[in-house]
Amino acid sequence: MNTEAAFFDSCALNWDTIRNENPLILQQLIELADIHPGERILDVGSGTGVLLPYLHKKALCQGKITAVDFSSCMLAKAKEKCKHFPEVSFKCADIMKISLPLNFYNTIICLNFFPHLGTYKKEYIEKMYSALCSDGKLIIMHDISRAKVNSLHENCREVCEDRLPPAACVAHMLETAQYHNIVTIDNDNMYFVMSKKQAGK
Repeated sequence: MNTEAAFFDSCALNWDTIRNENPLILQQLIELADIHPGERILDVGSGTGVLLPYLHKKALCQGKITAVDFSSCMLAKAKEKCKHFPEVSFKCADIMKISLPLNFYNTIICLNFFPHLGTYKKEYIEKMYSALCSDGKLIIMHDISRAKVNSLHENCREVCEDRLPPAACVAHMLETAQYHNIVTIDNDNMYFVMSKKQAGK
């Protein structure tokens, strides 16, 4: 993923203008995520921190949010945006190469990131299971349709191999990794997959 990190570093300055996330869809996704005050949240692939104000509003100051991204330039933009959010910490790293606390997070969420895991999607799902606390949630979401995600990537040389699978395929991966209570939305407006670690695990 080092080549992709360099690509996103080069895009960081203008990313928010280029990508132009949909705030109405993001708000819907956050409501579906069912986040509560005081949660410990891991925002994977945080990028320029698009999701952080929404997470901050839900978790409030009692919560703890960790934003992880492999692009230092993207994360620098996120830090600047969220400098008044003391409960947010930042880590520049490849999520597949760092150690995470076991049985710790109430919610692990990734917005517009899952395709960039390439061939490590199953490994990511398994790793996040270990980091979730009992009954914790893993959420994979996009504020545009799967078809649009794949079309955008197809036309960009640096990420042309990064595809978003149908939600049903991701649900099967989650079931295989022992997640349960799986919810999927895969339509013309958004992509949302939420699952839970089994209670007591």
